[in-house]
Amino acid sequence: MSIDATGTVAVVTGATGGIGREIALGLSRLGATVIIGARNLQRGNATREAIIAETGTTDRVLVLALDVADLGSVRAFVEAFRQNFTGLHVLVNNAGAWFTQRRESPDGIELTLATNVLGPHLLTELLTGALQHTGDARIVNIVSSITGEYDAEDLQFRQRPYDGFKAYKQSKQALSMLTWGAAARLERAAITVNAAEPGFVRTDLNRNAHGARAAMINLFARLMAVPPSKGADTPLWAATSPTLRGVTGKLIAKRRPTEGKYHDLSAITDLERRCAALEEGHA
Repeated sequence: MSIDATGTVAVVTGATGGIGREIALGLSRLGATVIIGARNLQRGNATREAIIAETGTTDRVLVLALDVADLGSVRAFVEAFRQNFTGLHVLVNNAGAWFTQRRESPDGIELTLATNVLGPHLLTELLTGALQHTGDARIVNIVSSITGEYDAEDLQFRQRPYDGFKAYKQSKQALSMLTWGAAARLERAAITVNAAEPGFVRTDLNRNAHGARAAMINLFARLMAVPPSKGADTPLWAATSPTLRGVTGKLIAKRRPTEGKYHDLSAITDLERRCAALEEGHA
């Protein structure tokens, strides 16, 4: 089935490389206007030029500054978006990272949590009005099969010894939980929210990680991981396929929707409350 996304507006975070770049390229090929959220504007503009060179869509690829780990940057991005657009059809929360050493965001929040959880959560909240305006919008959160180590009382690893890989696992579980919460909350607004699992993909996710574990993951990635173009297939399908119209609250892997894990309502509500408190600077 051919897909025509002409006339739709899409935001993709983490789109200057890896899966995000391929998702942005795929959306552009389908006719969408694509906004690349880029922490590094030079890389963002280089990505824009590369997409234009491949698609010829000079007036349908834009770059706006966005560091999802910086809550002020998220708010500024949304204001810039609103100055250019009224409605949004697709939001792909793709940006993600993990770090060997504990680091903090400009807001003083553990950086993995800020990048992989709080940024996407706040961006989704602030863009909900634009998504609702279109009457048929989709949010796709990029998750992972690597999950666990969730501790609601220690989301920032202030009590536990810091382990970057565990922080990453926790963040991806938390993002899944927020996906189910948003799906339930936004269903009446005609906004679907799904989690897409791209599989084991060769990307630069490990660029901020060092040591034996990171080296081992990088080795396995070179030997076994799929290229970003293949990893982007399921997220792109989740963002555009007509067969998923009205489908929400699902984990999608290899183009197959399932129920996923971590659906405890009280835990999800608690996490949403903690995220809101952190975003408001109250925790």
